Amino acid sequence: MIALLLSAAVAQAADLQQVGLVKSATGEAFIVRDGHRLGATPGTGLMQGDALTTGAHGSLGVILRDDTVLSLGSSSRTSIERFSYDPAQGSFAMVLRLSRGLIEYLSGKISKLSPGSVHIETPVATLGIRGTHLIARVDP
Repeated sequence: MIALLLSAAVAQAADLQQVGLVKSATGEAFIVRDGHRLGATPGTGLMQGDALTTGAHGSLGVILRDDTVLSLGSSSRTSIERFSYDPAQGSFAMVLRLSRGLIEYLSGKISKLSPGSVHIETPVATLGIRGTHLIARVDP
């Protein structure tokens, strides 16, 4: 029974682990976490499940734990649906969902160590990232 409770606590802690941080933010830039909108400021930690949004005059730059770099242009919304970077366990996965706007992606270690483990979803397609640099735009 104790082992079961301990494993549940460890799994919950892993879900709450920081996956990256905000490197730069200008204008209207926000993190939506658990239904709450937080101002995105440099150094703010990012969690799996966070949505990154920018307003008409905003931009946002983030770096994820595996050194992936994301840049969002104005009027954008991207969510970090899944992120797993644990080389010791061989666990590599990244799923980003671009709902609107512009994202620039520069690959980090996940795409190098586990090609095919990075996906960017849009309303009309899912992109499997195997290269190192991508720019995508979704218009409303």
